Parts: sequence; structure tokens; C-alpha cells
Amino acid sequence: MTSLKEVAIGSTAKVELITGSDPTSERLLEMGITPGVLVTVIGAAPLGCPLELEVRGYRLSIRRSDAARVAVFPSVGQRSTWAGATSVRRPLPR
Repeated sequence: MTSLKEVAIGSTAKVELITGSDPTSERLLEMGITPGVLVTVIGAAPLGCPLELEVRGYRLSIRRSDAARVAVFPSVGQRSTWAGATSVRRPLPR
């Protein structure tokens, strides 16, 4: 398993668990990042934080430190390490 912060931009991963039992972990669960859900990393801000995700049909931005709490299995054929891009923004589909 790897953490969500290590998933490459443009890749999809399946959430396995959220570590911790503090308010931040609970908030991630409330935002829809729950075990079994697929999460796509859409992009990252210019300095790499926050990450823009697509979860359950909507977009969500979370800090990279919060993404480290999310254990995931990368989808088949996807890279499992962050590409190191400092500024990746993709246009919204129309």
C-alpha cells in the first residue's frame, strides 16, 4: 500500500483506509474519502500543496499532509509515485 500523496497526477487509486482517529481523519471520511472509493488525482497547486482530487463525481482539494493519512492501492497500470510536477493544472471538462 502507498499513501494518496504519492499517487501521480492523472492516476486513480482505490482507498483502503484512513489512518488516525482525530478530527482531520474524521473530516476526510465526511468529505467522502472512505474505504473502497476510487480517487483520481487531478492536479496540484504550484508548490505541490494542495492536491486537487476527484471523488464520487466532485472535485476536492486537500493538503498533501492530509493525503498522507489515506492508504491506497493504485489502479492497474497507474504510476504510484508523484511525478514531482510543481505546477500542473488541467482545464475543467466542458
